[in-house]
Amino acid sequence: MRACYADECDDHARRQAMNPGPRSWLAAAAAAAIAVSGWQWWRARDAAPAPAPAPAASAPADIAAPTAAAPTAPAARPPDPAQAGYRQRRQDELRQRADAGDSRAACQLGVDLLRCADTSAAQQLIAGAEQNASAGLAPEQRAYMTRMEDRARQLIAECRDARSDAWRQGNRYLRQAALAGEPEAMYRYARGDSVLLDYSHLNTPEFDRWRAEAGNLLQLSFEAGYTPALFDLMTAYSDNSSPITGLIADDPTKARAMRLLVARLSGNPADPPASRDAALEPAAAALAAQWQRDYFAAVKMPLQRMPRVMPASFAALYGEDGGEASACSQ
Repeated sequence: MRACYADECDDHARRQAMNPGPRSWLAAAAAAAIAVSGWQWWRARDAAPAPAPAPAASAPADIAAPTAAAPTAPAARPPDPAQAGYRQRRQDELRQRADAGDSRAACQLGVDLLRCADTSAAQQLIAGAEQNASAGLAPEQRAYMTRMEDRARQLIAECRDARSDAWRQGNRYLRQAALAGEPEAMYRYARGDSVLLDYSHLNTPEFDRWRAEAGNLLQLSFEAGYTPALFDLMTAYSDNSSPITGLIADDPTKARAMRLLVARLSGNPADPPASRDAALEPAAAALAAQWQRDYFAAVKMPLQRMPRVMPASFAALYGEDGGEASACSQ
């Protein structure tokens, strides 16, 4: 399987949505579209906030009421006391280890706390549950949406009794782990998993610190051989399409070198350079070879698939089987 660049992945996703098959219905259902574009929505929500439901949307339900009452979305079920107790004990244990200087525990605790710092994506899924239930979905669609809605209710239930300072504490411990050199923590913190969580923390000291630290930490995560940082840094050297990329100066030679590095790691031939960048190719090729030797020598080739590292609350909803690999486990 060929590792794709960020823009190529977007094109591939669009082609997959257009092809007939088990997943083709995703593009047709609004809530499913939220599910498959959750990460892009998170990155672009300041530019394109989710619209409020139109008042007219309730009209069909009102008309249909005499024949069949529209199903309503069940309320978020209370958390299982045993599970809630386990999560609290785990957080207490991680906090003790983190406060004693365990940087990996600090990373795990920070991610776990941030999981409940923003449940807006789960709330959006719940808000659309009634419309989805009355939309005459195909069985496969209905099963998918039911699974997503169950995950959303579970997340909201688990987070009902979350610490009121979950965001501040989550940011604190994630930053602590990043400054201690944990590769995943450096990446998550630099990407903005805490300070950019819902774009409500832009006037805080935490945001100011992040602006001063993010660019260097993303570079250090890359130099630690953490492959997800490769794609973010490649984008950062190419344009200013996100807050973190706006903090890093564009560099066409390094951007091209990143693409060549991806090709080397995936075992695929590199795409030819744009004509305007042809003169950069020798320097870019030398950089790619140096980076592979210095930072990614331990990567097993060919690289088949990039690890997905979503913010914790999104991983709980959109990750395979309701989640991803344990945070900060590398």
